[in-house]
Amino acid sequence: MQSDTSGLQQQQVFQSGVNNVSAQNLQSAVIAADEFCFLEYIQHNLFGGALDKTALFYAGEAISYPQVGQNVARIMHALRQKNLQAGAVVAVCLPKSAQHVYAVLACALLGIIWLPVDMDAPEARRDYLLSNSKVDVLIAQTQVDGQQCVLIDEALATPLPQQPECCYRLDRSAAYYLYTSGSTGTPKCVVLNNLATANVLGQTIGRWHVQQDDVLMAVTPFHHDMSVFDVFAAMALGASLVIPTPAQVKDAGAWAQLVAAYGITLWVSVPAIVDMLCSVARVEQLQSLRLVAQGGDYIKPGLIQYLRAHLPQARLFSLGGPTETTIWSIWHEITAADVDVIPYGRALPHNQYYILDEQLQPCALGEVGQMYMTGVNLSNGYLLDGQLLTGDFVSLQCDAGKTALRMSDLGYVRADGNIIFAGRTEGYLKIKGVRISAAEVEAVLAKSGCLQDCVVVCCTHPVTSMHELVAVYTLPPGGQQVDIGVLKESLMASLPKSHIPTRWLAIEEIPLTRNVKVDRKLVQQMAQARLYQAVAAAGQNQAVADGVVAIFRDCRPQQADDAGDIFVHTEILAIGMRLKQLMLVAKRIAEQFDVQLDAPALVRCKTVQDVVQQVQQVQQKMLN
Repeated sequence: MQSDTSGLQQQQVFQSGVNNVSAQNLQSAVIAADEFCFLEYIQHNLFGGALDKTALFYAGEAISYPQVGQNVARIMHALRQKNLQAGAVVAVCLPKSAQHVYAVLACALLGIIWLPVDMDAPEARRDYLLSNSKVDVLIAQTQVDGQQCVLIDEALATPLPQQPECCYRLDRSAAYYLYTSGSTGTPKCVVLNNLATANVLGQTIGRWHVQQDDVLMAVTPFHHDMSVFDVFAAMALGASLVIPTPAQVKDAGAWAQLVAAYGITLWVSVPAIVDMLCSVARVEQLQSLRLVAQGGDYIKPGLIQYLRAHLPQARLFSLGGPTETTIWSIWHEITAADVDVIPYGRALPHNQYYILDEQLQPCALGEVGQMYMTGVNLSNGYLLDGQLLTGDFVSLQCDAGKTALRMSDLGYVRADGNIIFAGRTEGYLKIKGVRISAAEVEAVLAKSGCLQDCVVVCCTHPVTSMHELVAVYTLPPGGQQVDIGVLKESLMASLPKSHIPTRWLAIEEIPLTRNVKVDRKLVQQMAQARLYQAVAAAGQNQAVADGVVAIFRDCRPQQADDAGDIFVHTEILAIGMRLKQLMLVAKRIAEQFDVQLDAPALVRCKTVQDVVQQVQQVQQKMLN
């Protein structure tokens, strides 16, 4: 694969020893540098002996840089005893912990390809990761049958070895593997390199003015690409990193306590995590945060409004780019002007984004197309059964044949040059011949203010086989039930009728994937099961209910139109139905269902559902 590195150094090989790097000149060097050898700085901080401060906070313990260096050296020694060659692969099979950080740093400083394994994943998935990656050695807590292992407790208990010998490369050779979701359902192994990683770290540290006195929060799972920034940026700068314990990993209340206790200044995570933090934290617990960056999913404008109101001193960033473009490859500093739409932003330096049509030609300003990216941030490709593949990497004839990643993201270029995210190809739904962006509908629903979270999916009616637009939502803590009729009316101001969900499902919690993104597949399955299970069992009964509801909608007095939509649970008196309208309802029911209901019977009905039951009872008697 070709890559335009815009003058970046193509290859540097570093042996033991640091080229006069010091804590005093580090920050200016980072800001000025186009290439940032983060591993050289880490080597200096761990083994140089000049930095005596806390590197990691974990489980109530403050672990200094010399202590981290000693533990990393022990693991490096244990790995060297395995006689690993260049290109060897080591899987880090440890829970989120300080030990995990030691293991990853040891691999990186030895130039060994490291693979962080999600230990909460099913065993079959973990086995696939190890097999597909052709792993040579595991760093684990216990011996794994059929695998060479370095047992972490044994390695850390060995005598301290001599000054470790480091050998790492700042080039495009494989440095680490990360797995991401595949469109076929099989995880894809993305092959990442240190040159791309150095660009992200260097550019980000410079723009965010990250300093040695910053405290970062390792809230992102260590098998997720955002965590690469947390670990390597903190250790390279000599900053501090707070690692939640297994008991704290999913506890937003514990996160808030950690922010307050350790004075965390930088927060980087997916939006769902920020939302969870803000929903439970007391405002005073978050005041140390000077920068909050969110990426990997849709950012709700309401969340930005909350952060602006309660953390006015904090800089806010949106981040984007799939794993194949290394950590993040596009960003935007969110300003007061970003109210209704949070831009995807502009590419990081040494990269370029394109919005192309189906013929791979540039789209016009404001025209939605598919995103492509070229530049130093490109990963090497995908690993399948030990072989490197480049399936989603294409040659751009519109720009001198540069190699680009074809993303599933859709977007357009706004007049100010910012790219605006417009959904994903798999996030487009087709309802009655109309192509609908789930992201567009969700953005409008998010602005309604009456829902906590909402995911829009496509379900299939089991009787009619028609596709229906379904909104699956949660309510704010302590929030009241939503009048869906009123909400649908309000949506008409922002969305065409074709884009307004026809079915709604309230659930307690939106399911998330292991990477803490919305699990759209599971949401769709839940909606399909819960909304249509009874319909599949009693299609005729549903047809009666739908028909009766439609009759009530047609027969209600015009002055009651502002009372909201009518459903089977709607109270008849609440929508202004009196004897005159009920007699008309009875007439329409007789015409449509051949069922005779007298006025007194209808008057005794409290809700539309009571009328439906009356019709069904008469129909049953006729059958008998």
